[in-house]
Amino acid sequence: MKKQTLAQDAFKLYAENFMTLEDIAKQLHLNERTLRRWKKSDDWETKRAEYLRTKTTLHSDLYDFTRSLINSIEKDMENNSKVEPARYYAVTKMLKLIGPVKSYEDKVISEKQKLQEKKPKGLTPDVIREIEEQILDITHEEICEHDLNTD
Repeated sequence: MKKQTLAQDAFKLYAENFMTLEDIAKQLHLNERTLRRWKKSDDWETKRAEYLRTKTTLHSDLYDFTRSLINSIEKDMENNSKVEPARYYAVTKMLKLIGPVKSYEDKVISEKQKLQEKKPKGLTPDVIREIEEQILDITHEEICEHDLNTD
């Protein structure tokens, strides 16, 4: 698979499924360090926040649009103007979507809140590994190799 496709797939798992870098690395058979580099260089945090923002406001936008369409239909009816069947059809379709979209958004928000609650305080193994690799230039393989040689 091409690097760009892998990076897109990895981001999708990160943003939409709230997977950890470790889990993504296992699923896509990638090095976790590569994922951390992509996350930093492509600013995954900002992109995920934007993705969640767009997903969590769709139902209100859909509701507002449906409401304005209904108001315009009512106004045309009051003025004895012809109301196109397509407008009725659009309203009925949108009304069916508002509930499922709201449920989806609630699920996304709930998952996001669970992740924020689970965030450990202090130095996690991931943070320590990142410090070792990016600041101290020590790879996980070197640590394992050192441990094997000291036995």
